[in-house]
Amino acid sequence: MIDSLARKPSALSEFRLSTLPCETLLSNARWKRVVPKLSILIPTYRDSADLLIQTLSHCHASKEVEIIVFDDGTNDEELTANLASAVKGFRGAAALVSSAENKGRAEGRNRLQTLARSDWLLFLDADMLPDDADFITRYLDQMAETDSPLMVVGGFSLKLAEPSSRTDLHWAQSEASECVPAETRQESPGRYVFTSNVLVHRDIMMVVPFDPDFKGWGWEDVDWGIRVSKRFPVLHIDNTATHLGLDPAKVLLRKYRASGDNFWLALNRHPEELEKSSLGRLARLFSRLPGIGLARPVLYGVAACPGWLMPLALRLLALKLYRAAVYGGTRHDRS
Repeated sequence: MIDSLARKPSALSEFRLSTLPCETLLSNARWKRVVPKLSILIPTYRDSADLLIQTLSHCHASKEVEIIVFDDGTNDEELTANLASAVKGFRGAAALVSSAENKGRAEGRNRLQTLARSDWLLFLDADMLPDDADFITRYLDQMAETDSPLMVVGGFSLKLAEPSSRTDLHWAQSEASECVPAETRQESPGRYVFTSNVLVHRDIMMVVPFDPDFKGWGWEDVDWGIRVSKRFPVLHIDNTATHLGLDPAKVLLRKYRASGDNFWLALNRHPEELEKSSLGRLARLFSRLPGIGLARPVLYGVAACPGWLMPLALRLLALKLYRAAVYGGTRHDRS
């Protein structure tokens, strides 16, 4: 294991962005003047990160960091223009790298690591928002206390999200399973790694990159977190960011339906960590039940019901069972 953070003083100042043939680059006026203590890396696909960038600009110590946004093949002129405006207005160094090709969630984050000029990397999803102005300084303080490669997970919240009947199911699901205090997350450090708000040293990324075998949405962050936790220390702290990108019920259900292959890829690699979860146990059980396909439409219908028609607690239970039934069906259909 790499155990030293020693670097030549000139390493960061000599590093320059190098784009690929399918990429275009835009950087702000402060890019060449700032030697960043921290690289904030924002992957995006069809999501605008302009509100996140504006909020980060008002955080303490924003002039000491750089932001790199990687647009993973959106090819939307209006979205690109909004991102470019936010990048130009950021108080620290900022750059937008737009790819004409969609690389996927894992490869996009690996690409951001190669673009970063700092050895400390903070991954933030485009639909996140720091909960207070000390968000950056808490991570900088943690970096200052560290003399070996470390992953630091800040955590989720819903503090700045607006409640809505359209997204009430996703709100309830996030509140129950993702908005978890650091003390609880630390009990299973690898399992609670959400790449929407995680600080990691480059040395870790060089040894344990994201796995591009995960295609589409879901589970690449869980796999990465567990692999990192087996080789490096993972520290959970309460430095939360709000997840603004809550989905309507049918969109969330569609994402779950499409993530079955990724779930089994993660579970087969990490059975000890994932089979002990309720989702893992249920998915295993449902994979052995030949008639589980009959239950999926019923569970889908209950979960997708509007809040005025069905109690939220019942819809949340149906969502959990639907997800397990979909994953179980994915396994059963391939056996």
